[in-house]
Amino acid sequence: MADITLALARHANALSLVNAPSAVRHWARLAIADTIGVMLAGSHEGVVDLLCDTVEPSHAASGSLLLGRATRVGVLDAALINGVSAHALDFDDCSLTLDGHPSVPMVPALLALAERLDCHGDQLLAAYVAGFETETRLAQVLNPLHVERGWHPTATLGIFGTAVACGRLLQLDDEAMAVAIAIAASSASGLRANSGTMTKPLHAGQANRNGLLAALLARNGFTANVRALEHGMGFFHAFNGAGVPDMRPLLEGWGERWELLDPGVAIKQFPCCAFVHSAIAAATELRDDLAGGTDEIARIDIHLHRRRLKNIDRPDPKSELDAKFSTHYVTACALEQGSVRFEDFEPGAYDRARLRAVMGRSELLAHDEDDVSAGRVTITLRDGGQRSASASVAMGRGPLNPMSEAEFSGKFQDCAGRVLEPDATERLLDALLSLDGGSRLRSLLTTIERAAPPRERAPALRIPA
Repeated sequence: MADITLALARHANALSLVNAPSAVRHWARLAIADTIGVMLAGSHEGVVDLLCDTVEPSHAASGSLLLGRATRVGVLDAALINGVSAHALDFDDCSLTLDGHPSVPMVPALLALAERLDCHGDQLLAAYVAGFETETRLAQVLNPLHVERGWHPTATLGIFGTAVACGRLLQLDDEAMAVAIAIAASSASGLRANSGTMTKPLHAGQANRNGLLAALLARNGFTANVRALEHGMGFFHAFNGAGVPDMRPLLEGWGERWELLDPGVAIKQFPCCAFVHSAIAAATELRDDLAGGTDEIARIDIHLHRRRLKNIDRPDPKSELDAKFSTHYVTACALEQGSVRFEDFEPGAYDRARLRAVMGRSELLAHDEDDVSAGRVTITLRDGGQRSASASVAMGRGPLNPMSEAEFSGKFQDCAGRVLEPDATERLLDALLSLDGGSRLRSLLTTIERAAPPRERAPALRIPA
């Protein structure tokens, strides 16, 4: 195999936004803003509290900001902790190509480093896009086998996006960028078996920390095998097994074909696993036909793609995090209340008697259609009648079915508003959606710091039975 690692480094370094379609910057801004919003929303979750108590990060007045906590720590600790915050609620964006979350393994590390370097907005956008294209192009080469073997691409492929994106901010040359990629290859890990537990958001935190560390080490002269991807005992062989994958999607069309636009980055509508969003959309449509509410339902058949089922067939969720991956639970929420909301994943919410009754009538079934995002919900009524609805939500709302400005703003305000006051939230969103060469990241993050003084974790919402 040719020098794949070095060729990837050259493409990632050469990528420029100067002549890129304006939509590339637009979607990069949206993705960064969305990630910051969910990061603020998740910043006081129990998983973050436990991590901080365990890691005991060293506080540094000149360090990097922990968003939502108004605390400054070392740059690597900030990447780790903010990464866990951003994935704690599973409300961050997705990529159909990655079959995972593209922004959450990168943006926290980028913010920590960009603040340290006092980068401007255009540098951040270019670094983000280079990282996004890297991780999703790797996914084109390795998926679906990579996912089917149990790897969590957010972590195992996202770390490469992080190393490249941070390498761009550090202005690594091609050789050093290849070293950063090679170091990242030895740090890549994350198993889908840990979905529905605190370890899944830890995957995102580790990808941020270790990807940033790889770039910093490469800058300082650390060594690694610059054929670490393609080596006979390297990443491709170790993670996907024997055989030579087709490298054309990884190495061809840089600056001409943009993964960020097609199939694009998908902004989540619901704070739960993206694999269940089609079921939520279909069930929400059916709710309008239930004049007598869910009591008139005798049976619910939920059809999702066979490749999705291993992660989301959880008829009896045991925790708030487990419930985020329960197709049965979120479908019941959609049928019962017409939406799936933050409070549906507060302590005890998944044990509400009415929802448990609806869940008990549901069954998850597999389909093998070409569209892996397609979902169908069929309800059989007690009088024998049937209703069916279908939806294809490609892990969120992307370039083909974007959120309206009001919808995106509403999500951001709901998320950031858990920490910031409404006027501060609005100013922050305006600043993020206008990131350019005149925006300074240090100033932007200082504004967030001042607007979010340290506070105790908000009490859990009271959930009615």
